[in-house]
Amino acid sequence: MDVFVEQLVKRKNGASDFLISGGIIVLGVVVAAAGLLIPAIAPFEVILAAGIVYGAYYLISSRNLEYEYSTTNGDFTVDKIINRRRRKRVCQLDLHSVEEMGKYQAEAVKNRPFDRRLNVGADAAGTGAWYMIARIPQLGNTLLIFSPNERVLNAVKPFLPRQVSIHAFGRN
Repeated sequence: MDVFVEQLVKRKNGASDFLISGGIIVLGVVVAAAGLLIPAIAPFEVILAAGIVYGAYYLISSRNLEYEYSTTNGDFTVDKIINRRRRKRVCQLDLHSVEEMGKYQAEAVKNRPFDRRLNVGADAAGTGAWYMIARIPQLGNTLLIFSPNERVLNAVKPFLPRQVSIHAFGRN
């Protein structure tokens, strides 16, 4: 029987997102003011202002992220959707290659060496998240922090190595 489950998770904006948005706005105002001070640019100020407003909107809206988790017969895929206009593959892994999985606790994996740490959960802190450690050919030894629902967890469970499944879900 084929298994296909997907979940869409919206990333909550944190303090860093608000700081970046504020910095973009301040930078846009500074560039527009500098354009007024340069006489050669003055005739093009309206076009410059429109470009600054559009660029600021584009950059700020690019902070709206969603992650899509897809499980298909032992393959787990994470895609990043940027403001519902672009999709980018974050990672793809075979669930049989997962070395460790469980509820995420930052202290437990803080000092462990990883080639790549991917936080694709609902928030940057990893509240209520799960983690997977796997060797992904393109990324190396990878820590994946994600926020799955019960359907995704139930779809992942049968494809994990036995010891990883027992560690993550217990015996049942």
